[in-house]
Amino acid sequence: MTDALVVEQATKDDVSAIVVVFAANREDRGLFQESESEVRSNLGDFFVARHVQRGVVGCAALHRCSPTMAEILGVAVLPAFQRQGVGHLLMQHCECVAKNTGIGRLWLATIKPAYFVRFGFKPISRWDLPAPVLLRKLRQVFQQPVERWLPAIVGRHTFMQRDTLARAPGCPLLCNGDLSEG
Repeated sequence: MTDALVVEQATKDDVSAIVVVFAANREDRGLFQESESEVRSNLGDFFVARHVQRGVVGCAALHRCSPTMAEILGVAVLPAFQRQGVGHLLMQHCECVAKNTGIGRLWLATIKPAYFVRFGFKPISRWDLPAPVLLRKLRQVFQQPVERWLPAIVGRHTFMQRDTLARAPGCPLLCNGDLSEG
């Protein structure tokens, strides 16, 4: 299945498809939902997994927090394409772009830590992250439905990180990653 996919930088033509991927995963309480305006304003952070016949089937974002640190977020795949390696390809692509753009530290927040351990992520205290990074995450929490606020704030999510220099499985020398600081 993954041989029929390409992972690439999202374009303005992909915004609606990214929103559809998020909406299809609305029941996933750990996935922060992104509105169309949020996706548009952060479009440079997004990558899409594009199936040659079906179009966009998954997405992930890589948000640069500093010159050497970025967050992986919004890793989502249409339910019909889950458990077929799409999320794995998206994660590999994010790691590859991070490594090729000088990002030494990746972090994420998840309710599925076992999934991300396979990519070399290890749990950390949320307090290990810089204050501006935590404030941005808190703002994201308050953009979610009200019923998701308390679980996100009181510790439902596991914060994880990894060093991109430690390993980048399947990372080619260049992966066409353009990631501006912001």
